Amino acid sequence: MIRVGTCAFHDHDHFYPRTWPRSFRLAYYASYFDLVEIDSTFYGIVGAHVWERWVAQVSATFTFHVKAPGALTMHVRGLSREERRAMGRAFLEGLRPAVERGQLGVILLQFPPWFGATPKHRMTVERVVDFLQPHRVAVEFRERSWYATEERTDQTLAWLQSMGAVHVICDEPDAGQASVPYIPRATSADLAILRMHGRNKDTWNLKGLSSSKERFAYRYTVDELRELEPDVRALDQVVREVHILMNNNSNNDAVVNALDWMDILQLARRSRPPLEHGEQLPLWRDETDGGLS
Repeated sequence: MIRVGTCAFHDHDHFYPRTWPRSFRLAYYASYFDLVEIDSTFYGIVGAHVWERWVAQVSATFTFHVKAPGALTMHVRGLSREERRAMGRAFLEGLRPAVERGQLGVILLQFPPWFGATPKHRMTVERVVDFLQPHRVAVEFRERSWYATEERTDQTLAWLQSMGAVHVICDEPDAGQASVPYIPRATSADLAILRMHGRNKDTWNLKGLSSSKERFAYRYTVDELRELEPDVRALDQVVREVHILMNNNSNNDAVVNALDWMDILQLARRSRPPLEHGEQLPLWRDETDGGLS
């Protein structure tokens, strides 16, 4: 089985009809896709009441991947171990509605660009994976030393497999030490994840950006996606599910490319929607939503 989705669902303004209530955008999204990654959990705690609203808008087969808080992945510095654990417990408590419905896919651990392949950092990863049990985790590194050589790559993947962690296959620009190579290999018999960040080398390491969207400003051509299709098909032969997640969340690029993938893989359940232009009608503004995705 191959599933396709985007990282976050609120970002794709032109995807949603202008008259569609913002608080029910997930229901519209779920009529096209059965997978999403929730990224707002990286920045703060998303309460159970929000999750209850989200799971009520999707079918029982819909899957949520969830990005772990920055406090757990060392993006937030200066915290004690107990402070990190307290934030982790609050994060897991919020996930309860998705867990109870069996709709939590993986918890994504995306470690920062300075987090290299040192013994200390290996222990950190192992501690966080252990803390999150019994939930499945996926690990994404953003520092090249984890895959510096073929031997190191084999060691990293074998280590992830030994922990039961899903290796996140990244498609991103070759931008030096703060980027990782494309390695289409799975560490789990159940799941492979391809997470696509775009290939904008000029903005990848650029300082002073107003938003992470600028870093990922890139729209794949259909031909570029087709080049990866053989790897996706090959992974589909060796794992139970392959999940493709588009993280190029700028200018509606992620949702356009997700729809492209649905066409390439012949997974589309509906005709492609027209992408509308213009601001959301103020009548439907949901002040309680807070942009939590």
